[in-house]
Amino acid sequence: MTERNQNVQEIDSLMLFQFYAEWCHPCKMMMPVVNTLKVKLEDWLNVHQVDVDEQQELAVKYGIRSVPTFVVLKNNVEVWRSSGVLSESVLEDKLISLK
Repeated sequence: MTERNQNVQEIDSLMLFQFYAEWCHPCKMMMPVVNTLKVKLEDWLNVHQVDVDEQQELAVKYGIRSVPTFVVLKNNVEVWRSSGVLSESVLEDKLISLK
């Protein structure tokens, strides 16, 4: 795949940012859920797992005030945000609805 094709693919797909912290128990609960969806929806979903302690600038850029927080971008525009624990089915249904 050429760089241009990859950029087009990234624009056409959804991006899910999972903001978490290693010390956060609810974040640890969400890791297997997100990892499952990462594999299940890999054809059209790009998942970025962001440790807020290691990548503070990105957390500030997205205005993260609590973890876990999920931010979905479509065509580089935020289309959805949620904080807290979500079931796999709720998160998957939401992502599919945003596709």
